[in-house]
Amino acid sequence: MSAGNDTTERRSWWRRHRAWVIPAALVPVSYLVLVVAGSSLGALGNDSDHVGWSLLGLLVLLCAMVAPIVFLVIALRNGYRAFRSWRRRHGHFTKREAIVRQHEDAHAAGWQHARWLRSVLEQRELPPEVEVWGVVPWAGEHFFLAGPLQYSRYYGTDVVYGQSSVVAFGRPAWVAGAVIGNAIGNSVARSRARSAAATQWREHQQAEVLVSNERIVCNVVGRGWLSFPFTAVTAVYPDPERFNVVLEFGDTSPLSLTGPMAPAVSTLSVMLTHGHEALRTHPALEPLRR
Repeated sequence: MSAGNDTTERRSWWRRHRAWVIPAALVPVSYLVLVVAGSSLGALGNDSDHVGWSLLGLLVLLCAMVAPIVFLVIALRNGYRAFRSWRRRHGHFTKREAIVRQHEDAHAAGWQHARWLRSVLEQRELPPEVEVWGVVPWAGEHFFLAGPLQYSRYYGTDVVYGQSSVVAFGRPAWVAGAVIGNAIGNSVARSRARSAAATQWREHQQAEVLVSNERIVCNVVGRGWLSFPFTAVTAVYPDPERFNVVLEFGDTSPLSLTGPMAPAVSTLSVMLTHGHEALRTHPALEPLRR
């Protein structure tokens, strides 16, 4: 059994390291082989007085200088990859890798929580409440979700921009150029203002979000806690697979929430706007039912 484990371990080690071990071994081997071959071809050319053999030998000697460098670069690159893989297996990550891993773990946990929440709500049970101290609850209100999400709103706005006028003197060509340049500048400013004023998603920011049986509450920078009652919702667009939910309202602009908690927010929003049966039948929640 021990011999079998040793064999398996050696095979595993070879699979992980052969990408750099083989090129590293080829560095001296390729140099020696090509030097010997080039020298032999050069000697053959000298003995037979044949220029072709001499040129071929020179070419092989040139390869003897280049090939080891190529194999060394490949060995170093693959060796670094093997080293990074070894460090990751032992829990050592770069800052970027740690951020990506944290992001993936948060979304995986959010997905599993949403699946559990849908199952609990489908059985007409209440999930545990979360403690909320910053927001004063309404009468009979109970909070079930709390966490950060990407917040944005969808609306247009008015944009004020200035137009310049130019009075030019001098040669006709100079006057024409100044007038044309001024017209182009005004046109660019007008186009930018039109784009900035168009209906689009705005106010992109990270916000603390609370969800209760009555409303969604978002802590928005510069505006404080904003309430979005479920009784005012006119449409819900849950997208758990993309970790996003969009809600439309009759008295304010649409709201978009994105992040690990979004599938759970989608689940609660669907139930509180469409009823318990929607937990089983709503097509957007199908991925959570699998």
